[in-house]
Parts: sequence; C-alpha cells; structure tokens
Amino acid sequence: MKQLLKQIIKKIPLYYPLHNWEVKRRQVKELVEWERKGKPLPPPHIVKQRTLQTYAKRFGLKILVETGTYCGDMVEAMKDSFDRIYSIELSKELYENAKGRFKGIKYIELIHGDSGLELRKIINKLNQPALFWLDSHYSAGVTARGDKDTPIYEEMEHILNVPDREHVVIIDDARLFGTDPAYPSMGELSDFIRSKRPDTDIRM
Repeated sequence: MKQLLKQIIKKIPLYYPLHNWEVKRRQVKELVEWERKGKPLPPPHIVKQRTLQTYAKRFGLKILVETGTYCGDMVEAMKDSFDRIYSIELSKELYENAKGRFKGIKYIELIHGDSGLELRKIINKLNQPALFWLDSHYSAGVTARGDKDTPIYEEMEHILNVPDREHVVIIDDARLFGTDPAYPSMGELSDFIRSKRPDTDIRM
C-alpha cells in the first residue's frame, strides 16, 4: 500500500519540480556545513557537480556518460550543461524512478543493466569525446550489487579500447580504492590503464 501511494504521488505534475527544488536546497545546506567543518573528505555532491562542469568546460565536452544513476541527482544537476546524457543503473527500482524523473527529456537516455556490459554499447554510439563519471560501485543501502562490487576494470577497458577519442574520465570515491579487497588500489588501476594506453594522463 505504501509503495502504491508513492507511485501515485510521483505521477502528480508538480512532484518532480518540487522534489528537484528540495534536493538543491539540501545540497546547498550540505555545502555550507562542509565548508564550516574545514572541507573534510568526502566532499558533498554539489562539489562533485562543479568538478564535472569544470572539466566539461575545460575540454569542450558536450556528452556525459554516467555509471550508477542512483536517484538521478547528478543527471538533474548536469542536464543544462550537456547536449546528451547517458546514465546506466543496475537496480531496476532506481532505474524506473529515474525514468519517471526525466520523462520527456529526449537527450537523456537511461539504461538498465550492468555498466561493465552496457558501457560498450554506449561508447560505440559516440562520435566525439565524452566526459565519463564512473560511480557504479556498490555502496550498500538501496544500491544494487552486481557480480562485482565495482566493475571499474571492465568500464575502463571499454573506454580505453576505443582509439583516437580524447575522453575524460572521473572516478567517484577513487580515494577508497585499495581499502577493500573487492576494489583495486589506485596503483593497480593506474598500471592497468597505462598497460592499455601508456600516454594516458592520470591525476589523483
């Protein structure tokens, strides 16, 4: 009954505009609190948004590819900064929620599936460099868990296998890599990347 009520409420025309307003208000409050505390790690979502916008502007990127849609907050924040947005989500429930949130926005394409498999299909469609935001690692809660806690190797292999594309890749929470046996260390990931593309510029 509770789930049915939620579905009905989300169909009200004003639901998503009000929801988006509330999300932005909360994110600004989180930013103020983060700055007050001396900017500890991890940074709030709004800082990550600004990072993506900075790199997109610096390299003239008009396509965003995200792995790990979650609630769709990054897609919402980036929708006015890109001409085309792709986002992959493993959880069926989160994918369906995001479909409702971005219904009718033709330049936003949501994909349900494992990013380690689906990313290749998106890359094959690209005819220009893109900004990749890799955020599909398992983080408990409502997030879905695939065959691996993070498909980062598979994701990077798809990206690196395409020649002559100056893609820019940003990995969320990369500082945590190497702190869990299920995740590679940044050193291991860097070695993997350079084994595929020795000229890759890697920054941490």
